[in-house]
Amino acid sequence: MKFVKANIHYQNSSKSVTLNLPEFLFRGHWAVRAFVVVGLLLLVVQFSATFVHDAVLKHVIKSRQYLDRQMVQIEGTLDYLDGTSGVFFKDEQRVHSKFALTPPDAQARELGTGGFIGPESLLVRGTSPVFERMALLRENAARIQNKLDMNNAAFSSLSEYVGQQQSRWRYIPSIAPTRGRLGSGFGPRVHPVTGEVGRMHQGVDIANERWTPIFATADGVVENAMNNPSFGNFVAISHGNGIRTRYGHMQMLLVKPGQLVHRYEIIGYMGSTGMSTGSHLHYEVWVGDRPVNPVAYILPGDYSVD
Repeated sequence: MKFVKANIHYQNSSKSVTLNLPEFLFRGHWAVRAFVVVGLLLLVVQFSATFVHDAVLKHVIKSRQYLDRQMVQIEGTLDYLDGTSGVFFKDEQRVHSKFALTPPDAQARELGTGGFIGPESLLVRGTSPVFERMALLRENAARIQNKLDMNNAAFSSLSEYVGQQQSRWRYIPSIAPTRGRLGSGFGPRVHPVTGEVGRMHQGVDIANERWTPIFATADGVVENAMNNPSFGNFVAISHGNGIRTRYGHMQMLLVKPGQLVHRYEIIGYMGSTGMSTGSHLHYEVWVGDRPVNPVAYILPGDYSVD
């Protein structure tokens, strides 16, 4: 029996099928030949369908694996953002406590970040594990976004508050007015020139060599810059809000009334003018109409005064 070799090639593929068919199938009645052709066509369609199905299945599997990897990465990122938001919240509480502000309510923060569950999210619930996982990711992302928005709003408010406080602190004395050794302190004492007992010493004396620089201890406006019988060359600075500082016994003045000065600006040099027994600075801080101990207005980190 003779056979006819038939090669079937798939379009856009290197695969092919070779069939050895009896020769008599191609010599019979036209109906037989038609039957054979139809059978061959059906066979080709079956092979093609199988090939396409395999290709689509492989593509779906690869896509699902890629989607799984992407969702794992997204879940990791969301976990990181959630943890970072928690760290920000703890920092926010510490800053509020430092500035004696009302700390944020952790319970209210959690209650206010449930996230929005949209109707499309509810529809996909239960339809597929993949869709349900994606819906949970959307909800977690919305919840964390709300938390981060609350963090951002809180820090913006704190930044504004700190900025306002920094503006105020510029006008509050907070540094030593010069370098040197602390002599007579604030309070009653025996006057070193007159010998008067129990006379109130309204400031502190800081001794050092003549021409040692003297600084404004905060921003302000010079009220007086003159020679005084008791204080010698004397400067008074108004810092606003009823706070004033006074500097006495200077060798030379570098400022004049009405002049705007800034913290750490040199306003003169140490000397021994007026009622003085040696080179030193007499420094006072006034709040309202009464003197206060200047040491309370020198930050602990300032080691200019021994």
